[in-house]
Amino acid sequence: MPLLNIQTVLSQRPRGLVFDIDGTLSPIAPTPEEARLYPGVVTLLQQASERANVAIMTGRAIDDGARMVNVDGLTYIGNHGLEWSDGLPWLHPVHMVQEALAYVEPGKQLLDLAEDGLAGVPGIIVQRKSVGGSIHYRLAPDPEEARQRILSLLEEPARKVNMRLGEGKQVVEVKAPLAVNKGYALRQFVQRLGLHATIFAGDDRTDFDAVVEISRLRKDGIAALSIVVQHADTLPELLEHADIVVQGVEGMVDLLRQMVARHL
Repeated sequence: MPLLNIQTVLSQRPRGLVFDIDGTLSPIAPTPEEARLYPGVVTLLQQASERANVAIMTGRAIDDGARMVNVDGLTYIGNHGLEWSDGLPWLHPVHMVQEALAYVEPGKQLLDLAEDGLAGVPGIIVQRKSVGGSIHYRLAPDPEEARQRILSLLEEPARKVNMRLGEGKQVVEVKAPLAVNKGYALRQFVQRLGLHATIFAGDDRTDFDAVVEISRLRKDGIAALSIVVQHADTLPELLEHADIVVQGVEGMVDLLRQMVARHL
């Protein structure tokens, strides 16, 4: 049944494929810098891009996500939809949601505060983006204690500068308080290219908005399908809303391989 659904969606033209990176096309790594795409993914994305509009949509900064994939001809969407580029961002113009510019400096202040205030907490990694950033605590000896320290340090300062804190898998996100997320970015991608069909694949809390947006796109007459990559800590809400669930990154890559071979 899932492959029949995929076949129905991908028989439409023009069509799009949109992928998260970490936990979807790349196994979760101890640090963001250590993450690598699953073997064979680059070739599959290259093949898919010859027959469909392919986007990489990540919470990472756009340059960071693009460096992991390093395939020109794809659309790169970074920082949960705040920035995008029609191709590798060092070869093509990078666009940013204009309203986000006002939050560059407040985001920098909070990341400065995090670096100073959490310097004594082992296993903390502060990752800066064009607007805001991520504070990873996966390597902390006591991850839950580290999480509480991050939130205690930043909640009041974030409120004062009108920034928002979000969470993913063992990461606290410092974000602009805008109605921009992966669901918004997915719809913008579909509308900008005039797509009649699209498939989205993700695995984390921040992918939930895109999974929900797939249902809205269907109501608008777009042939749309969501894939959720299941891990041990995948949110139940994601699984409940998914059209297709695959097991781990290996399962996602196997399904991508089938899509390229049979339906594109």
